Amino acid sequence: MRDLDIRLARCFAAVLPGIAEQDAPAARREQVEGWDSLASVTLVRVVEEEFSVTVDLFELENLDSFAAWRDYLSSQAAAAP
Repeated sequence: MRDLDIRLARCFAAVLPGIAEQDAPAARREQVEGWDSLASVTLVRVVEEEFSVTVDLFELENLDSFAAWRDYLSSQAAAAP
């Protein structure tokens, strides 16, 4: 796994107790018990701290899987000066 994936998996495991780090890459909101709006907001905060980014809350609806988060963070890194 890439560094981004490893760090993101740690974020998922910290926020979603039913997800182990090794299972995080397959995580999708509709399949994870407890991934509700509060968990989504908590995940935003944890990811912001881990990656030193500011997540656009208008994007939150689209951030419904590990893959979506990875793509979002990759695009943020690419757009950084």
